[in-house]
Amino acid sequence: MVEKMAIDIDIIQDVETLLRNLNGYELLSYAICNEECGAETYEWLAGRVEGLLADEFRHLAKERRKHAGEIKLLFERLYPGRKPLEFNAPPLDTLPVCGEMMKVGGVEKALALALLSEAIGRDIYRKLQRISDGETAELFGRLTEIKENSYRRLLGLYEKAFETRHP
Repeated sequence: MVEKMAIDIDIIQDVETLLRNLNGYELLSYAICNEECGAETYEWLAGRVEGLLADEFRHLAKERRKHAGEIKLLFERLYPGRKPLEFNAPPLDTLPVCGEMMKVGGVEKALALALLSEAIGRDIYRKLQRISDGETAELFGRLTEIKENSYRRLLGLYEKAFETRHP
């Protein structure tokens, strides 16, 4: 069974407060950074596990890069001639589990952290959708659905890999 993971709920609340205070330009800039950093996180995790899970992490990294591209296209349409702000921050959905991810040792723990990350990401994008409007809200809605699908894929992989160990 996966050992208990220390997750700082205050960090999630701080991020939500930060997001409520950003305008559309800043939100999309942060979302671009979020997806690019998330891709790097999944690539890092893929290098620490093997087999099907490594393949899944590489797939998730590729998806994150695709999402960053979609957000950049919307950004360019909404803010022509402007460049996105650069944020030096971990991805929204891995922020509460970053410390644990850096210590990941086993496949089961890596997969559990990825599940948690996708669930947090889904919830944060849902909140971003509610505080946005127009095309930005639609994009965050699509990202919410993608996160949910990623979560379900990972959950299926987790159940398949560990169901015999956890009846």
